[in-house]
Amino acid sequence: MAIGILGLVLVLVAAALIVPYFLPADALKARVIAEVERRSGWRLRLDGPVSISLLPSLRLQAADVGFTGAAGMGGAELVRAEEVDFGLAWGTLFGGSLQLTHIVLRTPEISLEVGPDGAANWAPRSAFPHDRWAAAAEAISENSTDGAPPPQAATPAAAAPPASSEGDGEGAAEAADPMLGLARIGVAYFQVRDGRLVYADRRSGDAVAVDAINATLRLPSLAGTLDLDIAARYRGIEAAVSGRVAAPLALARGGASEIDLTTTVAGASLRSTGNLSAAGSGALTLAAAGDSFAEPLAALGISLARDPGAYSLAGDVALSAGRVDLDNLVASIGAAKVSGAGSLLHGAGAPAISGRVRLADLDLAEVLLLAGRTEAATGALGGDLAFSARGGDTAALIGSLDLRGSLRLAKGSIGGLVLPSPLGEDPASATIEDISASVEIAGLDRPVSLTGGLRWRDESFRLSGTAEPALMLAGLPAPVRVRVESGRVGAGYDGAVSVQGALDGDLFLETVDLRGLAAWLGSPLPPGGGLKTFSIAGRLGAAPGAVAFTDARIRLDDISGTGKGEIRLSDPPLITAALALDRLGLDPYLADGGNAPAPARVGGKSSAKSGARAPSGGPVPWSTDPIDLSGLKAVDANLELSARTIAWDKVEVGPSRLTVALKGGRLTADLADLTLYDGSGRGTLTLDGSGPVPVIEAAFDLVDVNAHPFLSALIDFGWLEGRVGTALALRARGASQADLVASLGGTARFDFVDGAVRGINIPRMVRGLTVDTLLGWAENPAQKTDFSSLGLGFEIANGVARSTDLALYGPLVRMSGAGLIDLPRKSLDWRFEPKVVATLEGAPPMPRGKGEDREMAGLGVPVIVRGPWNKPKIYPDIKGILDDPKTALKQLEGIGGGLAELLKRRPEKALTDAANDVIGRVTGGGSSIDVQKVIDGEVDDKEVLDAVEQGFGLPSGFLGSFGIGKGPKPEPDAAPPQQ
Repeated sequence: MAIGILGLVLVLVAAALIVPYFLPADALKARVIAEVERRSGWRLRLDGPVSISLLPSLRLQAADVGFTGAAGMGGAELVRAEEVDFGLAWGTLFGGSLQLTHIVLRTPEISLEVGPDGAANWAPRSAFPHDRWAAAAEAISENSTDGAPPPQAATPAAAAPPASSEGDGEGAAEAADPMLGLARIGVAYFQVRDGRLVYADRRSGDAVAVDAINATLRLPSLAGTLDLDIAARYRGIEAAVSGRVAAPLALARGGASEIDLTTTVAGASLRSTGNLSAAGSGALTLAAAGDSFAEPLAALGISLARDPGAYSLAGDVALSAGRVDLDNLVASIGAAKVSGAGSLLHGAGAPAISGRVRLADLDLAEVLLLAGRTEAATGALGGDLAFSARGGDTAALIGSLDLRGSLRLAKGSIGGLVLPSPLGEDPASATIEDISASVEIAGLDRPVSLTGGLRWRDESFRLSGTAEPALMLAGLPAPVRVRVESGRVGAGYDGAVSVQGALDGDLFLETVDLRGLAAWLGSPLPPGGGLKTFSIAGRLGAAPGAVAFTDARIRLDDISGTGKGEIRLSDPPLITAALALDRLGLDPYLADGGNAPAPARVGGKSSAKSGARAPSGGPVPWSTDPIDLSGLKAVDANLELSARTIAWDKVEVGPSRLTVALKGGRLTADLADLTLYDGSGRGTLTLDGSGPVPVIEAAFDLVDVNAHPFLSALIDFGWLEGRVGTALALRARGASQADLVASLGGTARFDFVDGAVRGINIPRMVRGLTVDTLLGWAENPAQKTDFSSLGLGFEIANGVARSTDLALYGPLVRMSGAGLIDLPRKSLDWRFEPKVVATLEGAPPMPRGKGEDREMAGLGVPVIVRGPWNKPKIYPDIKGILDDPKTALKQLEGIGGGLAELLKRRPEKALTDAANDVIGRVTGGGSSIDVQKVIDGEVDDKEVLDAVEQGFGLPSGFLGSFGIGKGPKPEPDAAPPQQ
């Protein structure tokens, strides 16, 4: 028995292998071609070898296959395949009608084309029967495997409009509804392996290419369910569709069918269930999900900085002619939830979309994740947005997008901010708290407004702004206005912002305390003065690492002006600018860092911070308030400046031009064009704050300067007037004004012309010599000594300026002199040798050139000027008087004056009256001393005489030399020593 079964099997196998060689392959080939062409309407070409196999089923295989569609399309083939496999029913071998059970195309190239006239190349070449549905019924009868009775052919009135008898009409109907081709083919399954499809529309120029096509359509009965499983690749994106169509024939006939299809593309899975009709109407339930929200967006060309993770979407879709409505939409991205509804209008013209999205308690952290941000955040985002757009592509949709509604954020905070040093070193800087914001949108073509507030580093800020996002959505720079204000600082921007973050617009920044702002931001500036009030407003351009400004209006402390330049955000910042300043005030940077009040003013002059007071009637001491130039280390700078005014303390410089180089705390100002007190000059000023003790250096050449206001402002010296030219080379080092003056060294040369010595009339004093004169001339603001020239040079060391070459030439006086100016003590010690004439009456005018050495026909009396420079003692050098009173009296007689006459008649009377007058001045009129008895020697009160002499700066024994008091005549002291 077993041997019999084995033999039967061997016979059958041998028959399956041998019989195909004896089957009429050409006849089957012709029958297959005829049947396919009859059923599809396409022309079939089988040019390659044809083979027949019996296992596992009856099949006809052919190579080099082509299908040609509608005539008039240039003869181009619709489908070309390397190989086709036709499945045949077994009855075909026994003379029955040809029945196809399957068709498999391997590596086909499918070319779908619409010509300029709208004709499709896949339209059949020959006409279908007039009653297409009868043909479909025939196909069902021929291919039915379940024994169900075939459906009745629908009448033309019930099923479809009558077809034209012309082939083109049938082709148009086929092109309009390709599902009819499926009914004509009528096979159990149709399969494409590794195919490629190209669609081209010559009317619009559009072209689409899809490759890696692997598709299987199973339809055992046209009256049954169509199972499909299709996979393809489009622009590198893998996509697949699988599922069931319950009534494919009903769809092909224009009816409806239940569907259950799942589309998978770019990691997203979309399931569509419901009812769908061939006319485009129906009701579907959609459910989409995926593990990566970024993946499908990347397939659309949209990139996210960070993938927020899994997502899902569900909603109901209602389809009708030219319209799709989406309702009950619920979407989640990560933990974010969104609800809404929308619609799509399609048909004539460009598609249009509209909808509404509602956000409720959306977690700010999830929103930041969508933007690719990882900062820790809290807060609830809510809103209600309505949108609409029309267009056939993304650019058109974005360009026409209309968005309206509002967004709100409450109780927000953002932490973990990564900030540059030194802000990043303070944990408080990494968190923004109490964020509240409201955004109102009235259309993308209109400004979007923002209002709200926040808290950062324990400082509350108010926010406001507007933006026009339509241009930014199109990738173009968009106008933006924003303003941030607190009690400490205010800032704002009005200009364009690009998608990449570049700025081009007007910026303003203002604060009442720049030094305090820097300290609050964690970057305290080195101790020093100034850097308080600051504001800048102008055109701003920003790029990574640099900020450029033009048309800027700048104010810093006492400095104001306009300019342009660039700030490099290095350490320290580097400023390169060209500035035109109204006023360049240097005082704030030479103060004590802003921690102490400004020194009080006494008579227009600064008093010392130390509390030192001027002696009664004496000059005010130099200030000991600290001077700290280390604030110059805050920035480096290369500046080209022009200034209407440069001010330092009381010194005012007029319109000037200078260049400034500041690096490492050392500032060098090269004043190439200097206007100073009606004169001009040039020079270099250096302020060095790089070390622990400030250093100031100056080298100036000045011409035709108004001497009185210049010297008064510079060193508080107001005794000289006229025009002066000077050459200065000075250096000082010190931590206060007093220290700087005490360390001053260098050289100075002054040449005055057409001026005067204020407060003293030397010729008049000599001619009007009285006892008061001997006791010390007093300053008389109404008096002055005119001169045509005055020249002197100084060697300066430790604040003491010494001169040995003073030469003065005037109409009534010639004078030479030597002495010193003690700047730290504000005192003078000079000996002048004037030669005066009694009067110019009757003298012919004798003009003399500057510095002309011509003897004057007059009498010379040396004059001592000694004491504080605001009120020095001025008296003649009486050394000769003490040595020989008679000769001195004769000399005084030659000069003239009331003193000589009194001394000749009653010297005791003159001196007694003078002494009483002096003592009265000293004691305020309350003296009980009998001066006459002291003078007569009846009272030995040498202490009184010493007090009178010392009070007026007279040499000891001066009064005794005239016989005043008893006792031997004292030896005269030497003349006051010259220092």
